[in-house]
Amino acid sequence: MSKESDVALSVRLSKLAADLGPNHSGEDSGQSPEAILRSVAVFGDIARVSVQLQSQAVATAQDSGLSWAKIGKALGTSRQAAQQRFDSRRIEAIRATEATRIVGPVSRNEEVEQINAAGKQGWKLIRSLHGEHALERDDDSWEVTRVSIFSLRSLPAASDGWEAASTRFPDCFYLRKILN
Repeated sequence: MSKESDVALSVRLSKLAADLGPNHSGEDSGQSPEAILRSVAVFGDIARVSVQLQSQAVATAQDSGLSWAKIGKALGTSRQAAQQRFDSRRIEAIRATEATRIVGPVSRNEEVEQINAAGKQGWKLIRSLHGEHALERDDDSWEVTRVSIFSLRSLPAASDGWEAASTRFPDCFYLRKILN
């Protein structure tokens, strides 16, 4: 990235951090030590989620057939460094429990249909990885939709009952209760 794009990204992330923090009524309230400390916490959240999304993007690149050399070059590292840091076999798998069900291994073409079938039986999507999804037991029935960040399609609206459930780059999964 260029210096200009770094600055533009910094401004966008700063605005995001301000939006995620509590609203302030006073003009100088953003300069208080408490507001600055809240910003530190919000930027920590942004960094953590950014690292997760980067890992998912690398897994998607690898799944699409891109070499570790090309991925390393995009990251500004060597092939070996990229593979050591992001090899998908090092990602911790989702574990099933009595209250958690795993849908997978499943292809991208089948996943929404299988998640929706489980959702009708009272399983709510809580986490997504490449090839598998974790659902937890719930008293309601749920439906899921998937939107790629590369799609021109708008995101599902909260006014229609949709809420963000999970991400797995480049997809965002939304769910809503099925009204009986």
